Amino acid sequence: MRRRAVIAGWGIALAMFAGCAAFRRGNDLDDNPNDSARRRELSETAQVALDHKDLPQARALLERLVAENTRSAEAHQRMGQVLQRQGWLDGATAEYGKALALDPDYVDALIGTGEILSQLGKHAEALKKFEHAIEIDPNKAEAYFSEGQTYEALGRTNEALKSYFRALEIDPGGSETILRVATLQLARNQPDQALARLDQVVELAPDLAEARHQRGLAHLALKHPNEAIEDLQAAAAKIPGNAEVFYHLALALDAGKKTSDALRAAENALKIKPGYVDAMALSERLRR
Repeated sequence: MRRRAVIAGWGIALAMFAGCAAFRRGNDLDDNPNDSARRRELSETAQVALDHKDLPQARALLERLVAENTRSAEAHQRMGQVLQRQGWLDGATAEYGKALALDPDYVDALIGTGEILSQLGKHAEALKKFEHAIEIDPNKAEAYFSEGQTYEALGRTNEALKSYFRALEIDPGGSETILRVATLQLARNQPDQALARLDQVVELAPDLAEARHQRGLAHLALKHPNEAIEDLQAAAAKIPGNAEVFYHLALALDAGKKTSDALRAAENALKIKPGYVDAMALSERLRR
């Protein structure tokens, strides 16, 4: 939620709060009850669609809500979020911009704008948006997570870990954040620490394929071939178009002395990604 600077004088503070609340609702206080009820219904139905990952339905409902409630920062922010998830970055940026024009301290719109800037490679601008969001609300885990991803993209892994750990202080059960920390720990040759975190992620989000992939790599690094095979087979079943997963599965099968299965996995990696040098070298070695 957005936080504003404390203003001296309870009367002034309450007046400002009431004014902002009315503004964010798109002047619902001036609406008749039927209009307000319809907008609430549209908003709630759109949220149900979002919860079920039905983005086209959520978008259609939010388009109606925005058209009826053009002065609602929240409606524009939510519309931007749906467009961002659909990959319509220009449209999402425009909607976030409308939300911020109505409410410059709208933290979720700042974070969304920063994420898009980061996707476009404008990392310095993105970091400024996250810093602004954190300044407004220092207890927003999503801001620290997105900041961490941007630092990762810049190769600044120490700062990325700092941001991720701050996010985990706020939201200890953030599976995506724990996964990012574990992935960085694996890259730093800390498989024991990574494995402990990945066990937690798999427990929290058993359908998260990348968690099984990374846990398989941790087991492989720790010379646990059977556990690595189990995790990597599960990951391959969930993301069958990922050549890296099949290559790593081939390594695990080879470590488990299952040469013919390892060769099939390596060949699958090459079918998905012809010219995959590491998979090609492994496949040639396994054929000898």
